Amino acid sequence: MGGIAVVTIVKANALADIPGNEVHICVSDHKENELSARLSPKVRLTDLGIDYYADDWKSRWAVLKGIVVKRRKHRRKLAEALGEIAPDIVISAGQSEKYMLPGIKGGWSRVRELHYASDYRLLSASGFFGRLCARLCDLYDFGWKIKRYDHIVLLTEEDRERCWRGAKNVSVIPNPLTFSNAPVSDAAGCRVISAGRLEAQKNYASLIRAFAPVAGTHPEWSLEIYGDGSQREELLGLTGKLNLSGRVFLRNPVPNVADKLSEASFFVLSSIYEGLPLVVLEAMSCGLPVVAYSCPCGPRDIITDGEDGFLVLAGDEAALAERLSYLIEHPERRAEMGRAARAKADKYRVENIVPMWMTLFRKLRGQSEEE
Repeated sequence: MGGIAVVTIVKANALADIPGNEVHICVSDHKENELSARLSPKVRLTDLGIDYYADDWKSRWAVLKGIVVKRRKHRRKLAEALGEIAPDIVISAGQSEKYMLPGIKGGWSRVRELHYASDYRLLSASGFFGRLCARLCDLYDFGWKIKRYDHIVLLTEEDRERCWRGAKNVSVIPNPLTFSNAPVSDAAGCRVISAGRLEAQKNYASLIRAFAPVAGTHPEWSLEIYGDGSQREELLGLTGKLNLSGRVFLRNPVPNVADKLSEASFFVLSSIYEGLPLVVLEAMSCGLPVVAYSCPCGPRDIITDGEDGFLVLAGDEAALAERLSYLIEHPERRAEMGRAARAKADKYRVENIVPMWMTLFRKLRGQSEEE
C-alpha cells in the first residue's frame, strides 16, 4: 500500500476509538490481505469495486476506460454509498474522488486533504507542453473544484506559506507516524538507507551520484534503497556506470520497513518534491538522523538543520555528499542527532495528531471544544 492508504487507516482507527465517532472508509480498490489486516473492526469498510488498478495505464484503451467508464461508475457508486451512510463530514484523500465529491449532493461538510506540495504538478513538469498541462490541471483543480470544499487540510506550514497565504478555510494537520514502538538503531553500522518508489520524483539518480565520492573515501560503507518502480533498470545502469556495484543496492519493498531502518545508521531523502515525507518520520522514530534535500514540502517542517539532521539545497550533490561524509566520520555526533531525531518523531504520534482533526470536526459542525 502507498503512504496515503496507510495513514488513512491509522487515522481512521484512532478516530474510531473516540466515543461518539462513527468512521467509514470508502475504497475504489481493495486487497483483502493488505487493507483488512490493518483496519480496526470499529471502522466500517465499503468497497466500491471500481478496480482501477486491474488494468489502468496498461494501454491507451485501458487509460480511456479508466477515465470515461470507471470514473463514471466510481462517482455513481460513491454517491450511492454516501446516501446510505449519511455522514456529517466527508474527507477526500485526494485521489480521483477529489473531483467527484463537489458534485455529489448531500448535507455533509466536505474536506479536501492535500498529500503533496500544492504545486506538485509544476514541480514535476518538464518542457512547455508539460508545464502547460500542469497549469491547466491546477486551474481545473484549484481554480474550480477545490473551491467547493468547506475546508482544506495541508500537511506542512511551508505549503501554506508558499501556496495558501491568507486563505481562511485552510488548516495544517501533519500525517501521523504509522507505527509505534519501533526498533531503535544504535547508529553503529556502516549502512546508509533510503526508501520510496523508484520514480523521477524521488530523484534517486542524484542520490547515487552524490554517494559515489563518499563510497570512494569510505569503502566500508554502503547505500541501500528500498522500493520499486519504473526507474529500476535506469538506476541499476547508473550504479554500474559509476562502479558502485556492491556498494549501492536496490532492494525490493519490505512489509516492515522499521526493521530495515533500525539496521541503518542514517537516512537520506533526495526527492524533488514531497507532501510530508512519511518515511522521514519513520526513520527518525527509529533513531536515525536524516540528510535531506530541502525540497518543497516537508523536510523544512520536520528537520532542524544541525540538530536532528541536515538540510541541503535541493540538487546540490556536492553538499549532499559532504553531509553524508560528515555523519560517517563523526559517529558520536551521529548518535546524538539520532536521539534528537527520535524525540522529534514523538511529536507526530497519532495521539498527538487526532485531536487536531477533532478540533476541525467540531469547528465544521459549529460545536465548542467541550461538546
